[in-house]
Amino acid sequence: MAKPVIIIIPAQVRAGRAMLGWSQEQLADAAGVSLSTVRDVESERRPLDTSVSDDIRRALENENVKFISGEPKGGPGVRLGAGRPNVIKLPTVMTMWDGLPFMVEWQGKAVTVFVSREAMDDLGRFRESPPHAAYIKVFEKYRGSILDGVANALAAGRLNDKNQLRVVGHDISALK
Repeated sequence: MAKPVIIIIPAQVRAGRAMLGWSQEQLADAAGVSLSTVRDVESERRPLDTSVSDDIRRALENENVKFISGEPKGGPGVRLGAGRPNVIKLPTVMTMWDGLPFMVEWQGKAVTVFVSREAMDDLGRFRESPPHAAYIKVFEKYRGSILDGVANALAAGRLNDKNQLRVVGHDISALK
């Protein structure tokens, strides 16, 4: 089932950036786009119906900004989401057997998360084993989707007695 597409407008980009306390430069860096692109999008000189909008949207969503679509009784907006774990320690290496490890805080507990190698390969569209840095870039690109998958797996009670959690492809919405 396809995820519904929410159309975003420049005011939502500006509002989402403001909620994070980010400068235009920080958004450009996080989205992997030029500063002039962010300026053009926010000032409505560039449409948000290009691949650039996906990069900007993903950068904001990775920081837990949620886009709210317009409806008959209210216009579009943004808010910070709830229920997402907070990263304590970012991943640094891909392990051979366990996958990509990182640590999150969830309801006062430190949890070690392992994202399966298969899931990371699918997200990065890797056919061969790339260097560790490539996996880290894929993690940053899909951080929000991965963390949402972690939250769902935790809510489903999949945390083991060592406070460890394994996340696989079907947990990650970007792979559905």
